[in-house]
Amino acid sequence: MNKKQLIVYAFIAAVCMVACKNTDKPAEENKTVEVPVEKEKTTAEQLSALNDSANVKWAAMAKLDSQKFADIKRLLEEISYCKKYDENAVQKLLKLNTEVHAMAYTQGNLSDSLIDLYDARTTDLINKVRNLKSKTEEISQHPLADQLENEILAADEALLRYRNNYDQAAGAYNSFLEQNKEAIAADPALVTYQKRKLFSIVL
Repeated sequence: MNKKQLIVYAFIAAVCMVACKNTDKPAEENKTVEVPVEKEKTTAEQLSALNDSANVKWAAMAKLDSQKFADIKRLLEEISYCKKYDENAVQKLLKLNTEVHAMAYTQGNLSDSLIDLYDARTTDLINKVRNLKSKTEEISQHPLADQLENEILAADEALLRYRNNYDQAAGAYNSFLEQNKEAIAADPALVTYQKRKLFSIVL
């Protein structure tokens, strides 16, 4: 066998070795990957998650409402920056703004009568502030006043949607409590969970 033949045989052998290695890969790549089965949540975990969801919705609603009163205060301050304005009216409305905001319901005292009273007083406050703004000279030179007024009205309108969002979350929580009341009653760690009052149907 001459040198040229030896080179050819060596090349063929090398090709065969590479081919053999490549045939091993698919078997490795085709291994079945085990997907871990998600563990079913316990009653306590589900109840906690539903409770947290309702709390988040309530916090978002309360934040929106508080921002509305902060904007009312800021609008009254903007009115006071004008050269001519009704100082007495501004002071009265600033006081009223604080009083109405302090009337805000909580998750514990929610009732139809309080909701109606709070909404009526809030609407009256907003109308009085808007009326004062419209009567204040040079307010047109304060573009922030229009922006604040629009944000106040938008927040007041959006409040109903935020209340509905809370009611949906709280309603799901209440339903879970009802459907699992025996298991919950049997667990001392869960008996502190109580039904929530809703805006749509005050329990």
